[in-house]
Amino acid sequence: MPMAARKKASRAPALRQAPAVAAPRTPVVHTAGLPWFPFLTEGVQLKLCKVNRSTGEMALLIRVAPGSGLGTHYFHGVVAAYTISGTLRSAPSEWVAGPGDVIVEPAGTSRAFEVVGDKPMEAFVHITGAIEFRDEAGRTLCIENAETLHGRYLAHCALHGITPVDVAA
Repeated sequence: MPMAARKKASRAPALRQAPAVAAPRTPVVHTAGLPWFPFLTEGVQLKLCKVNRSTGEMALLIRVAPGSGLGTHYFHGVVAAYTISGTLRSAPSEWVAGPGDVIVEPAGTSRAFEVVGDKPMEAFVHITGAIEFRDEAGRTLCIENAETLHGRYLAHCALHGITPVDVAA
């Protein structure tokens, strides 16, 4: 190789290596290690599976005792739920959902529900955005979102000496 060609070759920029990327976390949530914690109404418990405080998304399990339920709540985002066990009745539309049923509520929907029958209801729920709880006159009682549910989960763990799982990862 002539000298001029060798000099040009030696001035070629070195190839840069791409920065190391952390291995992706598993999308699997092992719920057996997550605690149930009380939520707003007697007989209602949540198990927070995943939360993204940036996007406002939450994935959780809800367990509601027979005769219990949640008062009127307004969805700021889309809610999708899969009923695992038990039966719930919705108000005001009075639909009933049982095991295997899927409920999809668009943003802007208001709903209340109660569990009917003698078995607790359990469901998997995916929520985007806040849920606003209202009284009979339509006044806001509280607003729950990814940040507040994550805080409830961490407070429950601290109160009971439970090492929290990083559900925000």
